[in-house]
Amino acid sequence: MVDLSIPELNAVKKDWRGVDLTVALCYPNVYRAGMTGLTVRLLYALFNVREDVLCERFFIPTFREPLISIESRQPLSKFDVVAFTLQYEEDYPNVVRMLIESGIPPRRRDRTAEDPLVIAGGPCATANPEPLADYIDLFVIGEAEVIINQLIDSIKDLRGHGSRTQLRDLAEIDGVYIPEESNPARRVWVRNLDDAPHPIAQQIPLVDPGSPYMTTFGGAFSLEVSRGCSRGCRFCMIGSIGRPRRDRTLDKIEAILDDGVTYTPVKKVALIGASVFDHPNLEEICEYVTSKGLELSIPSIRPEAVTERLTKLLVKGGQRSVTMAPDAASPRMQMITNKRMDEDSIIEAAKTLLDGGLRRLKLYYMIGLPQERPEDIEYIIQLSKRIAELGYGPKSIHISINPLIPKPQTPFQWEGLAPTPHLRKAIRLIRSELMRDGRFVVDALDLRHARIQALLSRGDRRIGRVIEHVARLGGGFGAWRRALREFGVKMEDYIGSRVVGEPNPWDHIDIGLNRSFLIDEVRRYVEYGAR
Repeated sequence: MVDLSIPELNAVKKDWRGVDLTVALCYPNVYRAGMTGLTVRLLYALFNVREDVLCERFFIPTFREPLISIESRQPLSKFDVVAFTLQYEEDYPNVVRMLIESGIPPRRRDRTAEDPLVIAGGPCATANPEPLADYIDLFVIGEAEVIINQLIDSIKDLRGHGSRTQLRDLAEIDGVYIPEESNPARRVWVRNLDDAPHPIAQQIPLVDPGSPYMTTFGGAFSLEVSRGCSRGCRFCMIGSIGRPRRDRTLDKIEAILDDGVTYTPVKKVALIGASVFDHPNLEEICEYVTSKGLELSIPSIRPEAVTERLTKLLVKGGQRSVTMAPDAASPRMQMITNKRMDEDSIIEAAKTLLDGGLRRLKLYYMIGLPQERPEDIEYIIQLSKRIAELGYGPKSIHISINPLIPKPQTPFQWEGLAPTPHLRKAIRLIRSELMRDGRFVVDALDLRHARIQALLSRGDRRIGRVIEHVARLGGGFGAWRRALREFGVKMEDYIGSRVVGEPNPWDHIDIGLNRSFLIDEVRRYVEYGAR
């Protein structure tokens, strides 16, 4: 076992003797993944801004380093609260693994008042907390800023009584789900993003760019400019649980950046938000960033947001490539998914980017969509070739092919994962047509991962014991096969299609979209597909 410390800018180290509550903030994956986005930095700031709370971070070991906190090298079991952020379903076994390896009983029924209180939040927790319901004492449903102080005060009081029996009282707080009570829970969300706190002194790893501990964007200041999305894509869980879209004002963004570069002296800014491309001041934001001599990174962008001015700003900011996600390439599939990107606008955007000096492009497509036909797959190939013919060079267009994973809280939640033979055939066709063309690089999600994601996305509490067994077996596809077999769980029961309107394990979680709306959305795309 190796003992590796990660030098960081802006790590917060408090005196354990001077606080009333200690919180272990856990990202159930490696440091590089956890510290790339804003989530961990935001939660870390929200906890540590309180003088009575100490918060330290935990990650899955990158190599064989011990599972101890980044800040004071303490074990997980020493903290009062263990708080997980659930960003990806396939991280669920790591949640259980972290508890087991720390000597904490993984199942909540086996924990006593002497054990930490285990809580969880994040998009996966908000959409469907049930797969981990037997392992988590309390889930936060929605956005933490709204209830974090009330929750901390309530937990402090709970810990003071030295008993878990009063945990049920926290179910009365909006945005709190107590699995033991199975209480209906309503999502809480920030109404005005300008009023929401934003971390200024952000944690940056002080390591070489090639280090496995360096984040994906390098040493970048994460700047959240928007939250949520109003597009209504029928496959998108983040779009469903994040409504409505909220934008920070340009003045507020500039103020955050001014303070940010003071307390986090880095050379790059990464814009954060599910719909950055819809911000009415996107070009002005980019211009403000580059005017300070900073590099710039933006996520996937919609073609209608691409202009010559924006392209010049991205080039000036050092961006080398741009991602667009048509998802559904054919007009028919665009109507069914409600992800409408006019083909001509995609072509025009790709041309503008290329002419402006951005010569690498990444395109995300989805396969296995409802009522998909062979001609819809062919459309992916033809659209990609039309883009390449604009003048893109060797290996300059990266094609990413991903099967539709039916997600909870979306109109597609009753759909099934497309049959593996169909998905394999589609992937083979796309690869055979595009890989012979030197301008393309094509990758596709391993279909075994797709099946596991679909299982976990739409699972119930019976899946929990499978997750625990996978964790104990060390993970891997073999562990999943063995765990499913030993517990008699049939994957097809979870990843197959369901009757529209049939109750789902997550129906008691109110995200703000009523059931009739989701059913009406199904009716709309089914009727269109039948034409």
